Amino acid sequence: MNRILIFGVIPPPYGGISIHVKRFVEYINRTHINFIFYKSNINEVNKYAQISFKKFLLKNVNFQKCIIHLHGFQSATNCCLLLMLSWFFNKKVIITIHNDRFNSDFSKLNVIQKIVVIIFYNNICQLIAVNSKTDFLFINENKITVIPAFIPPTPDETDINQLPRIFHQIRNKHKFLITANAFRISFYNNQDLYGIDLSIELIKRLIQNACKDAGFIYVIPDIGEHEYFEKMKKLIYDYQLKDHFHFYTQPVAYPAVINMCDLFIRPTNTDGYGVSIAEAISLKKPAIASDVCKRPEGTVLFKSRNIDNLYEKAMDVINNYEKHKTLIEDIEFEDNAERILEVYNKVLNEK
Repeated sequence: MNRILIFGVIPPPYGGISIHVKRFVEYINRTHINFIFYKSNINEVNKYAQISFKKFLLKNVNFQKCIIHLHGFQSATNCCLLLMLSWFFNKKVIITIHNDRFNSDFSKLNVIQKIVVIIFYNNICQLIAVNSKTDFLFINENKITVIPAFIPPTPDETDINQLPRIFHQIRNKHKFLITANAFRISFYNNQDLYGIDLSIELIKRLIQNACKDAGFIYVIPDIGEHEYFEKMKKLIYDYQLKDHFHFYTQPVAYPAVINMCDLFIRPTNTDGYGVSIAEAISLKKPAIASDVCKRPEGTVLFKSRNIDNLYEKAMDVINNYEKHKTLIEDIEFEDNAERILEVYNKVLNEK
């Protein structure tokens, strides 16, 4: 197989995309495939090459045949540069889109930028979509392959015993423990994208009603919007939830956190798939998620941004916990790393 050049983000920050890329790079590293991985998050230090996107492209102004695999929607400027590499230097480009905001991102471009992006995306070799429900507008369907982002965590990632002591202390305090996470505070349509506010409202209702000893761990390793974070902490204080709602703001192996808890929720108002949902269900933990996109098999869905519906579904899981665990007992998820390699082979075999 020709050389594969992969350009993307790996932890930190800890998020669905970076975790996916990290696990795929570790998977492909165990094969005999000739590849180089370039980190896009150049301010973080680890063993992988760190490089800016433009320098990455300049390194590949040559006539060596290779696949360039990128993660995320590409700007008009990037599209221009990639088109030149593809047309003049015989590079085969693959793009993975990890969310359902393709149309939204495209709509923000001006007319010239839209034309460039349309030309580029119809000249790439393959687009990998993590969700079959995402609408890619103008892209030829023959160029789209749907591969969910889930790649199984390693045993080390799910090991509860490797979690910091604070997690064990929180676990011992609560009979029923819920968790959610975000890689960073973000907003979409002027709303809390990852639903921190909904999570706080949920635990408030649970405590006020039948679940006096419930707890919630919200993991957010990169706060980002400190003003909003302080607002959420004040809300916790005002609701008298400081003994029930716990923020953890350091990097941590999140599958282990899921493994320690009883219920995982993903209250996002936009999404592509939700790798952590599949992680939860593969660990045999019930998972509740918003209905903003197609979710992994076994997910309990609630209406996006609807706290009443989220509370209703959470109470159903809590009151019928063993039934919900039984419903996901036999669900298994495919290791999608091998399917990505199949896309590589398909692209390389095309004339």
